[in-house]
Amino acid sequence: MPIIEQFVFKRSYWKIVPLLIASLAFVASGVFLLLRSPDKWVGWMSIIFFGACALVFVWQLLDARPRLIIDDSGVFDRSLGVGVIPWSQIVDAYPRTITSSSFVCLVLHQAGPFLSRLPSRRRAFAKLNRQLGFTDFSINLSGLAVDPAEVCELILKRAKLEHDHGA
Repeated sequence: MPIIEQFVFKRSYWKIVPLLIASLAFVASGVFLLLRSPDKWVGWMSIIFFGACALVFVWQLLDARPRLIIDDSGVFDRSLGVGVIPWSQIVDAYPRTITSSSFVCLVLHQAGPFLSRLPSRRRAFAKLNRQLGFTDFSINLSGLAVDPAEVCELILKRAKLEHDHGA
């Protein structure tokens, strides 16, 4: 059963810009320490670490690709790295928050085929996610201007619709 809308979620620039500004401020602080402090290593560490953070935030600002797409085919979260998770595989979903980062945890009918698509490093993170009360496939909503409860409700409604019509 087709849905009327396709939901596309991109990064929120207003969540990234303050992080970029803060990173640049720490780089400037590192330069100041490098010029004024006898302990030059603190300045270098600040410049290197926060400079790398600033580069990541600039990249995120320039990356216009959608992070999350919910449509007829299922749920696609670019950060999960498994492609589209079809509605027939989604059994349940629940919101979860940890240290001010919001997630929607997807409970899949058969997670194995999706786990096998992941590199070993990402599979290790999936195991860690389970230990923290998440699922193997938890959609990270950080940087997106969305309400986690609304995204979860949307996923649950669409999955239920699929299961009701597919049964």
